[in-house]
Amino acid sequence: MKTKLGWLEIVLLSAPFLALAIYWNDLPARVPTHWDFRGEINGWMSKVPGILIVPLTALGITALLHFLPRLDPKLRRRSGDEGLMPAVMPIVRLATLVLLDTIFAVQMAASLGKNVAAGRIMMTCLLLFFVILGNYLGNLRPNYFVGIRTPWTLENPETWRATHRLGGRLMFFGALVLLGAEIFLSESAFGLLFVSSILALAAWGFAYSWHHCRTHAGTS
Repeated sequence: MKTKLGWLEIVLLSAPFLALAIYWNDLPARVPTHWDFRGEINGWMSKVPGILIVPLTALGITALLHFLPRLDPKLRRRSGDEGLMPAVMPIVRLATLVLLDTIFAVQMAASLGKNVAAGRIMMTCLLLFFVILGNYLGNLRPNYFVGIRTPWTLENPETWRATHRLGGRLMFFGALVLLGAEIFLSESAFGLLFVSSILALAAWGFAYSWHHCRTHAGTS
């Protein structure tokens, strides 16, 4: 299973560079790099580095997700093996790569003059990413770099577990609700709802973890 996931990871990392090799000469001197919630381009850069940002970001994030766990003292203390990371991490890496590859595909299509619903595609993919992340969030063990990291979740392992179990459900079902809302709302209305939902979830994470840690002091 690990071998299959590893090969899939390599394919997802390589695909953007293969596309660049094929279409490089067809790309314009300036490429789109940012869209608003209405799906309209509002940011441009020169071809280099503009078209390389997403593929290089994918490489960087993948490398970090592979190697940072080895440096995490919480994981070392709990596992006894500084190279060990929860099995959920390959899923997180793959979901992140699919999201970034989708963004890159939209950028390439727009750069080549194709008419694509950029905002809708990228937002749908982002919400699906949150569905996947929410499904696995409760399985994350305490660590310093992935998850809902507040002073209270890092202090109390039981607060970490409770916050991530409930937070994962909120993220999972919230993203599903937003996927449905995306169909019926205008781009601007949905953008406001999306930002409000992210801020509400972040505020909930702080408030819930603070309250749980306060009422479960000394629990581990």
